[in-house]
Amino acid sequence: MINNLLTENSLNVLIKFIQINLCLCYVYFKIFKYSNIKRTQQILLIIIAIVLAFSATFFKLYTSNILISIILCFIYSFILKLFTKNKNLNSLSAVIISSAISYIGFTISAFIVFTTITLLNVLYYDSPICSIIIAALEFFLIHMLFRMKRLKDGFQFISNKSQNDYIDIFILILSIILIFLYFYIGNYNNITLPYLFTGLFLFVLIVIPLLQRSFNIYHKQKLQTKALKDYEQELSETKQKLATALEEKQKLVKSNHEFYHRQAALNKKLDDLRNQNQLISNAEFAEEYSNILNRINNLSAEYDIKTYTIPNLTKTNIVEIDDMLLYMQSECVKNNIEFIFKLECDINYIIENFISKSQLETLLGDLIRNAIIAINYSSNNFKSIMIVLGIKDEAYELSIFDSGIEFEIETLLNLGIQPSSTHLNDGGTGIGFITTFETLHSCNASFIINEITNNNYTKSLEIRFDNKNEYIIVSNRKEKINEMNKSNRNIILK
Repeated sequence: MINNLLTENSLNVLIKFIQINLCLCYVYFKIFKYSNIKRTQQILLIIIAIVLAFSATFFKLYTSNILISIILCFIYSFILKLFTKNKNLNSLSAVIISSAISYIGFTISAFIVFTTITLLNVLYYDSPICSIIIAALEFFLIHMLFRMKRLKDGFQFISNKSQNDYIDIFILILSIILIFLYFYIGNYNNITLPYLFTGLFLFVLIVIPLLQRSFNIYHKQKLQTKALKDYEQELSETKQKLATALEEKQKLVKSNHEFYHRQAALNKKLDDLRNQNQLISNAEFAEEYSNILNRINNLSAEYDIKTYTIPNLTKTNIVEIDDMLLYMQSECVKNNIEFIFKLECDINYIIENFISKSQLETLLGDLIRNAIIAINYSSNNFKSIMIVLGIKDEAYELSIFDSGIEFEIETLLNLGIQPSSTHLNDGGTGIGFITTFETLHSCNASFIINEITNNNYTKSLEIRFDNKNEYIIVSNRKEKINEMNKSNRNIILK
C-alpha cells in the first residue's frame, strides 16, 4: 500500500508534501507550547509550506525523497527559529522530532485509509480525494495526540533545558532513525547503492553534532560530579572540624573545672606564706617556696597533658597513605613536633598517572623520618613539619617542609648515589634517599631541595611530577656547592 502511495502522480505528491509541511509546523509550535503566532504569520507559514511543497514535488523528479526531507528540515529549522526566537540547536532538534511525528502520522493515516478502501472498494489508491482524506486524518490524529495530558504542555525536555539532556539526545536519535526507516522501508524495491550510501552519509552527518553534544554533556556531568564530590569532602571535613572543636571545648571546660580548686588552694598557700614571711626563717621560707613552685610546675604540666589534643589530619581516602600519615604524626607528637598535612589536589589522579600507591607510601615515610631527625638536631624553637600535596607551576607536586638543620654540602652531592648520613645514631642511614631517587627515576619526576622558603621553615623537599627527572637545589650556598661538585654531578643550581 505504501509503495503505491510513493508512486502516485504529482498532484498526490504535492498534497502529501503540503500535508507533511503543515503538520511539521503544527507539531513544532505544540512542542514549545507556542501560542503567540499571529494570523498574518499563520497565513505566511501556509504560503511557505505550499511553495516548499511545490519545490519538493519538482525536485523529486531529480533526487531522492530523503535528501529533500533533510533539506526541508534545515529550511524549516531556520524559518521557525525566526518565528519563535529559539536557539539554533533547539530549533533543529524540534524540527527533526516534528518531522518524525509527521511521517509516523502520515504512515498511520495512510494505513487506515488504504485498509478502509481495500475493504469497501470505494476509491482508487492514486485518487487525490484519497490523499486529502489521509491529510485530514493525520491532522486529526496529531491534534488528538497533543490533547493528551502528558503532552498538553509540549516537550519539556526541549523547551525546559533544566531537564535531562540525555532524554533530549535519545529522542532526537530515535526520531532520526524513524525518519530514515520510513524512507528506506517505503522504497525498499527501488533502493540503489548510491541511494543507500547517500542516506547513510546524511545520517552520519546529522548524528555527528548529536554525538558532540553528548560528549559535552558527559564532560559537564563529570565536572559536576567532581564538584559535588569536592563539596561533600569539604562538608565532611567541616563537620569533623566542628566535632573536634566541640570535643576540645568540652575537654577544656572539664580540665578548667578540675584544676580550678587546686589552683585556688595554691593561691591560699601563697597568701599564707606571704603573711608568715616575717615569722619564719629564710631557710624555711625557701623550702616552702620550692615546694609550692614544684606543685605549680607539676600542675601546669598536668594541665598541658590533659588539654593537649592531636589534630585530625585531612583524609586522602587511601588507607595505606592515611595510615602512614597517622603513624608519622604520632612520631612527631613523641618528639614534640607540629605535624601539618594539606591535600590540595586529587591524590587518586597522582597515583593513577605518576606513582604507585606503595611508592608514595614509602616516599612519605622516608622523607618525613628524615625531617624528624633534622629537627631533633636543630636548636630552633619552632619545630614543625608540613606536608603539601598540590599543584605548582602546572605540575603535581609533593612538598615536605621542615624546620630542621640544613643538609651538609657533601650530603647534597652524594644524595641518592651512595648512603650518606650524619645521623647514624638516630636512624639516618642514607638508604632512604637511594630508594627515593630510584622511585623518582621510575616516575621520571624531579627532586627539588629548596633552602629559600621565605617562611619559618628552613627547607623544603619537593617531588615534582613534571616528566623531567631533574635534581634541583635552590640555595644561597650554590657557589660553594658548585665548587665542591668535583664529580660534575648534573645538579641544577638556582
